[in-house]
Amino acid sequence: MKGDSFVIKSKILVEEREIYVYLPYGYKELGEVYPVIYLLDGQSLHNVASSFVQFYSRRERIPPLIVVSITSTHRLRDFTPTKRSGSRGGPYNGGGADRFLAFLAEELFPQVESRYPTRDYRVLIGHSLGGLFTIYAITAKPELFRAYLACSPWLRKEDDALISKIKSHLKRGPPKSKLLYIAHKPIRRKDIELSINKLVDVLNRNKHEDFEWDYKRYDDADRSNLPLKAIPDGLDFFFPRYNSRQIERLPVLCPRTRKHAYMEYKSYFIS
Repeated sequence: MKGDSFVIKSKILVEEREIYVYLPYGYKELGEVYPVIYLLDGQSLHNVASSFVQFYSRRERIPPLIVVSITSTHRLRDFTPTKRSGSRGGPYNGGGADRFLAFLAEELFPQVESRYPTRDYRVLIGHSLGGLFTIYAITAKPELFRAYLACSPWLRKEDDALISKIKSHLKRGPPKSKLLYIAHKPIRRKDIELSINKLVDVLNRNKHEDFEWDYKRYDDADRSNLPLKAIPDGLDFFFPRYNSRQIERLPVLCPRTRKHAYMEYKSYFIS
């Protein structure tokens, strides 16, 4: 796979972060611009996500994409909107999600967009605490991303306020058409199961034509393999019927939000 990497010295996070990048084949010669997947926990998931993107795009199942994977240093600190106890009785910490969003918007995006031929269509993917951050980003900075994949978002009782914000966000309507795919596996903790069910209920009760979402429960998955199942399904959800031979049938095949997003891709990716 064609790839790149760089280290960003963040003034906002006051630390260095290693960034891994997957690039489409021939991206320099083709003169095209590409949507970008921003992947949390890149040290674990970069090769997985990049492999699916390469395999699907070369078979015209999805458009060519750039994958930018961010390595993690302190997940509880960076991915949570409020302070909370750590897993297995760890120390009370967290609440740095706004600062991490600022790092993305003010430091990482400019670096990526100056290095590679990107377009203003960003996808955010996160798992567990990263999934919580993905849900948080929908309302905290709605202008940053157009599509979101949250794998088993680690929602707890203290995130009820976030779920309420999602409800208000849907009532007002997103600034641009949005796509959300939630993947979930069975979790022993009843509080997390309850919170995810609350979120799904809010999404069901507050449908908006510019916010399309889907939820899938993977009963055969566990913590280690859920992203392997959810990422390809999420890609299919975000880029439906991409194959150019089927594009003229799109208005019949796809719901409104995905249809509108896809027609944007047509002008950029289909000659």
